[in-house]
Parts: sequence; C-alpha cells; structure tokens
Amino acid sequence: MARLTLPIATERLVLRAFSVDDTDAYYAYQQLTEVARYLYRQPHTRDRCREVLAQAATLAFEEDGQVLALAIEGADDGALIGEAVLKLANRAADQGEVGYTLAPWASGRGYATEAAHAMLKLGFETYGFHRIFARIDEENVASVRVAERLGMRQEARLVDSDLRDGQRATELVFAMLVSEWRDAADQRGAGPAR
Repeated sequence: MARLTLPIATERLVLRAFSVDDTDAYYAYQQLTEVARYLYRQPHTRDRCREVLAQAATLAFEEDGQVLALAIEGADDGALIGEAVLKLANRAADQGEVGYTLAPWASGRGYATEAAHAMLKLGFETYGFHRIFARIDEENVASVRVAERLGMRQEARLVDSDLRDGQRATELVFAMLVSEWRDAADQRGAGPAR
C-alpha cells in the first residue's frame, strides 16, 4: 500500500490526522441531530467521539472496510470544521468510497468540495484506486451538488435502501473512474474543482 504523507494542504484547508485533542471540537458538531441525519446514525456522545478519534488516529488503511478519516481545519485559523474520509471498499477491485462531514457553521462555503477533491486525488494518485464512489441520501441536496461539482456521475438510485430516522430513505450512488479523474485534471489543470 502507498505511503500517506500528511498534512494535505489545499487552497483554504488543511487535512491532517485526528488526535484525541480534537474531542471537544469534534463533539461540538457530531452531537448535532442535523449532522447525524444523513449519516444514518444517532448523534455521537462524547465517549463515542473519543472512540472514533482514537481509531481515526491510527490511520489504518490496509484492509477492506477500513476508513481513513482526516480532520478538516481552516488554513487561516486552524479550527476543526469537519472530516473527510476515504474508505477502502474493495482492494482487489481497487475501489474506494469518499465522504465528508462538515460542522453546520462551515457549510455553504465550498469546503466540502475542496476536501472531497483532495480525498479523490489521494485515492486515485496515492492509493491507485480504479473507481471511487459516494453514497448520498437523495434528500441531501448539498452533498449531491458536491458530487456533481467534483465531476462524479450518478450511477444509481437505490429506492428505499436505508433507514433514516425510522423512515425509508433513497440513496444515490455517484462515482468516478481514474480515467475520468485524469480527463478532468487535464481540463481544469491542477486546481480544485469548484
């Protein structure tokens, strides 16, 4: 497996390893119902945040199902504003899954697109993935727009495929192949998608 070099700097963000020192800032947004809603789980307790951060700090990313979670902080102030994730979905097929979570106070500024672009780059250029996908609740319009801005194509609409707040929810699957990544990079240069 390729070697991860951190931190990753983008135009306005720094993606770095989590530490247990992030617990308070992480808990501040992970405890919110509005954040957990599209993650198909309940809001995290402070203890659960500690557990998640301890696991994330290991940066384990060698076996199918492992998730590389990186802290997203503002480059100007160093404040933790979210996380970007890359899941090793299937090493044999060279497939990964990208995701992100932002604190509500950091939403609407293009940070999710910028962070997800960095994770796609990491997946394709460092880990050599052939395909990276994102699973998004159909009602999460902001995340659908992020996938579209990144140049990911919608591959599927999975009707009533999961439960959100005890109700059936429909997921959209967006994906990008490494060849599409390269083509998009040639068209836009090395800069982030906006």
